[in-house]
Amino acid sequence: MKSDRIGMSRNPVGGVSRGGFFRGRSVIRDLALPVIAITCFFSFFPLGCGEKTGKGASAISGESPRRLGTSESLLGEGDEVFLDARTASMIDATAPNSQVGGTGGRGRWSLMLVTVGGNNHPMQAQAIRGEIIRTFPELNSLFVRSTSKGSTIWYGRFKSATEPAAKQTRERIKALQRNGQAAFPRAFFSVLPDDSPIGDRDIRQLRLMYPGVNPLYSLQIACWGTFGGDQITWDEVRRAAEAKVAGLRTRGFDAWYHHDSVTELSVVTVGVFDNRAYDGRSTLFSPEVEALLKDFPVHLINGEDVIIEIRPGDPSTRVPQQCRLVSVPELP
Repeated sequence: MKSDRIGMSRNPVGGVSRGGFFRGRSVIRDLALPVIAITCFFSFFPLGCGEKTGKGASAISGESPRRLGTSESLLGEGDEVFLDARTASMIDATAPNSQVGGTGGRGRWSLMLVTVGGNNHPMQAQAIRGEIIRTFPELNSLFVRSTSKGSTIWYGRFKSATEPAAKQTRERIKALQRNGQAAFPRAFFSVLPDDSPIGDRDIRQLRLMYPGVNPLYSLQIACWGTFGGDQITWDEVRRAAEAKVAGLRTRGFDAWYHHDSVTELSVVTVGVFDNRAYDGRSTLFSPEVEALLKDFPVHLINGEDVIIEIRPGDPSTRVPQQCRLVSVPELP
């Protein structure tokens, strides 16, 4: 890969590139899109579609990069490990009622028992797993997931954190004792990193292409979701996002999608950037990111421009919601 002043550049598709650590726009200009006001109904989805921050200028100026996905950055300092309550309750309400326990199910809710950090976390996690199984043979289906930031030990897979089998499993794990004390007092449900097959234009491809680059960002420009309703299906959500990516690529943009079956959200991003995409001190984006923000001035939800109110309830403060940098999910 070639280096330049902001990182590495690549050109996976034909057309004119603007260089930098991203695939730039082509010479074809976008047509102006009509602005359609959308209320802040979608503001409670912090991990997929954009939300209003309530911080005034942050809605229209540079923001620090956001994380894409639900638990890929689980071990990072200050990370949120739970979905917000309203999103989680919506997912639980719409999830199938089938009970899936152990490791046979493919649900992405699981009970996290232990987190392990340090330089040798993968080996340490496997050693801890073995010790747990020797002490509690009934937990022989424990499994380990590792990222560059740390390893986690999990038990069970469920479609929903509130289904009866999940609740019973949590109660059983919480009741286990070692030397008269609870063995797993902090066990809680979270969402597993996505281990589904990686498509050609899946954003996780970037982790395979740049395994040594961390952090790794992309610019989120659009999102589709079911939002717990029946106006659009999960299959339609995925198809819409993939069609958007295909259209952007024909125009020379380095576009990617990310499907999250847990939240039933599909995000579309453009470009790939390293840590120089955003300056935390000045709160300014790099020139390359700013160039893409001009190409994509408004974030889209289900194909419509998002308008937010800086002061809720005050229509005079309505502004377009800006697209934002998100962290590329790490691989399990």
